[in-house]
Amino acid sequence: MRYLCTIYMFSKKTILSLCLAICLISQSDAQFTNENYGKEFIFAFLENYSLSEKITFSINLSKIPTTVNIKCATYSANFTIFRKDTQISYFRTTTTPTASQFNPSRGIIITANNPISLIAMNNALNSTDVSIITPTELIPKNPVYFINTSRGEESIGLSNSSLFTIVALEDNCKINIMPTADSRTTLSKNLLFDITLNKGQIYRARALDSQNFTGTKIWNSEGCKKFAVFEGAMCSFVEYNDNTCKGCDHLYNQTTPIQNLGKKYTTIPFVDNALGYVYQIVATSNNTTVWIDGTLTAMLNEGEFYKASNNQNIPLCIEADKDIYVTQLMKSGGCNGHANNLGNPSLMALTPDHLKIKNIGFSFTTTLNLSPNPSAPSDFFLGLVCDTSELKNIKIDNIKVNPNLFTLKCDKYIGSIKLSSTIPHNVQSIYGCIAYIYAQGRDESYASNFNRSKFNNQTELIVEDNIETVCDSTFEFKIKARSDSSAIFNWQFGDGSSFTGDSTNKIYNKTGQFNIKLAVSYPNNIGCTNDTFSKTIQIFRNPYFNLGDDTTICEGQVINIKPFINESVAYRWHNNTTANNLSVSRPTKVFLTLTDTNQCFFSDTLQVDFKNCDSNSIIIPNVFTPFVYKNKSINSNEINDYFEVKLTGYNIVNGYIYNRWGILVYKFNYPEDEFWNGCINNDISRPCPDGTYYYLFEIINSKTGLTKKVNGVVRIIN
Repeated sequence: MRYLCTIYMFSKKTILSLCLAICLISQSDAQFTNENYGKEFIFAFLENYSLSEKITFSINLSKIPTTVNIKCATYSANFTIFRKDTQISYFRTTTTPTASQFNPSRGIIITANNPISLIAMNNALNSTDVSIITPTELIPKNPVYFINTSRGEESIGLSNSSLFTIVALEDNCKINIMPTADSRTTLSKNLLFDITLNKGQIYRARALDSQNFTGTKIWNSEGCKKFAVFEGAMCSFVEYNDNTCKGCDHLYNQTTPIQNLGKKYTTIPFVDNALGYVYQIVATSNNTTVWIDGTLTAMLNEGEFYKASNNQNIPLCIEADKDIYVTQLMKSGGCNGHANNLGNPSLMALTPDHLKIKNIGFSFTTTLNLSPNPSAPSDFFLGLVCDTSELKNIKIDNIKVNPNLFTLKCDKYIGSIKLSSTIPHNVQSIYGCIAYIYAQGRDESYASNFNRSKFNNQTELIVEDNIETVCDSTFEFKIKARSDSSAIFNWQFGDGSSFTGDSTNKIYNKTGQFNIKLAVSYPNNIGCTNDTFSKTIQIFRNPYFNLGDDTTICEGQVINIKPFINESVAYRWHNNTTANNLSVSRPTKVFLTLTDTNQCFFSDTLQVDFKNCDSNSIIIPNVFTPFVYKNKSINSNEINDYFEVKLTGYNIVNGYIYNRWGILVYKFNYPEDEFWNGCINNDISRPCPDGTYYYLFEIINSKTGLTKKVNGVVRIIN
């Protein structure tokens, strides 16, 4: 593909340059979007305290129709979806396949021919949670994860177990696990464990009853492979007492990789939870300092966590000097202060303040206990965190949000909007916001974030401002590289020059073909293979020419314009003619574009003006007294004997004299013939009588070609 970006217009040494900005990305894998849409999702459910009653996949489309394939173990089925948002549900006892087909021991792969977003829900009676699933495309290579979950009150029993599951997104994923708890199978607390998984395979861990996997670190032990992690609990009591606060619920959340973490977070209160919520902070580095609302609160090392209850149900500003992972937990209806006793434990990863999302499509999943049915009261909410200047730009289902629902805190607006669970919804934000969904019922609740990736998941070589082909050797290429990992970039530009760094500007100052080579190494990603990229630049010469300086010529002249050029070119003049020359006979702004066989083009202009070159005069008398021929002799006073035109600058007169009846009395061609003497055909024997006569003259300058036509009357007085 060729893009030609620069038009040069030369007129009186003036250059106008018009450039089109186009970006081409060369990368090792395609990227669809960073708005949580993708074409492949690989994930697994976590073990619920009871058998699954319902498995639901809520799918939002980017294009209609879209074909979706759902695969799990031996099951595979295609669904062609013709609406923007849909839900595919499997019930354990009423349909085939059953919900048990998607049990936690199996990886699930959902693919689509167009980008989609996906919410997955695992529901057992009175126990549910959901997670928005991150597409494979948005999982960074060589991810590092820290588990951040809650097992709740230890004395309740085995159903309270802390859980996590690893799902391989590529073959030959070699993974290290440093657990903070003993599992029921292979993991020992603080003892390194490794495992190799192929695409779609899983490794799941269930902690012993008295232990919690929070702070467990999971990473690649070799290579630069993608994998996903899911965290939660079988059924957790976030806060517990024997009298009123006994609600236990399933926890399920996709773990956020450290590449998508940050240093600043804002919590979001759950509506009508008067006694607040619980939040938990995990450090990803040693010597991490944490502040809550500006107050120094904790000093944590890698894998350590801080857990607290915000009993006032207000937003909190959480900040650290290093990247941290923050989750927020909903309390059960007995201890969250809800007037209608709604709400049950659910786990929601918080999004760091700098990772905003602009376009969100979703619908709420429902269960028997979470539905619009009045007999099972439930509330469904969209939570938003946005910059103070962005609130006015946010629309939900094309309606601007009500600012009265928001609280100003942390230099941000924080609030929740109650929405219907029976229709799909769309959120649009010009500059982006942070979004969450949550639902509260009598015995079940769920919450999840719209996680956004700040990385493109692959290293990219980017050439901006018209790439591949240009038609000007002085063109400045803006070249840069970026990666989702710490990388070293070494460039070779194909003309003998080189550069080390992520971005530079390059001018070749000559024509030809140049091969840009980028070598990338990843010193901080042990086992990641070095990458190489290349891009060919072609620089042609524009078909330069010059129409000359602006010019002015005499009226009546014709100028022929023909540029001198040896190349094979196509002509296009301002009047859309395509000849190789142009004749101009009146004032004109001449514009010519030449396009060569490489589709390079060049333009020039020339202003042609005309002036009156007749600087002399023409004097024609309006009366004369011709001589009289009487008695065979000439009677003359020698004054005005001829109807004579006085010329300066002209040398030819073609004349016609007519009487009052339009009869030609004399025709002449001066200087070969004399001017009119007042006689018919200048025959002195045939004098014309007194009176008025009419003349028509064509007066010519034979050197310049300038011609004038004049007419008028003259009177004879004898």
